[in-house]
Amino acid sequence: MSRALPSKAPKVVPGKGTKTVTRTLRIDRDVDEKLADIASDGRVSMNQVANKALRRYVEWEANAEKFGTVTTSASTVKKFFDYLTVEQAKEMGRWWGENQAPGIITFWFKKFDFASVLKALEFLGAQYGRAFTFDYDFDGKSNTLIVKHDMGLKASVFYAEAVKAAVSHLGLGTDMFVTDDQVIAISPPDPAHPLNRSYEGSSDLKYPSNSKASDEN
Repeated sequence: MSRALPSKAPKVVPGKGTKTVTRTLRIDRDVDEKLADIASDGRVSMNQVANKALRRYVEWEANAEKFGTVTTSASTVKKFFDYLTVEQAKEMGRWWGENQAPGIITFWFKKFDFASVLKALEFLGAQYGRAFTFDYDFDGKSNTLIVKHDMGLKASVFYAEAVKAAVSHLGLGTDMFVTDDQVIAISPPDPAHPLNRSYEGSSDLKYPSNSKASDEN
């Protein structure tokens, strides 16, 4: 059995920010029951839960299915990085940023520019992909991108190389800084940025060069 969700033609409903419409849909009873349970547990309306699910489908799932994206656990990804050397993580990140990122981003957003790169990082991060969390800031001079995760240095190296390669397609240079659980990208590079001031104790965060990224395990 299914249940109808309210009116025949789309109707604009006054709201804050995003415009909304009222539309009639029929959903399976078991789906309706699960929506009610999720709404009750989260203390939100069924409308909020349903809208969040639909937004995830139109912005992520529909395209992910077409592009062949698969879902795996964070622990599996971390284990994968454990088997790589730092240099292999660099090479894989560079390959992904050069060859995969432009196609995926263009497929998703129908263009490849800095704004779409930021949106892709949001999607792949906490919003949908859940591979990492992502923060962004612009101080009027440089863009600061911060990727946080809990998968170790080799994952940081992979993300650093991937971001650097993807942004290079836009003709932008990038300063990279990494820790075991974080990547900071400054684009375009800013010699006056605090992270570039060795006297502030941040020199150890500099992205490892090819000479340092040996076959360590």
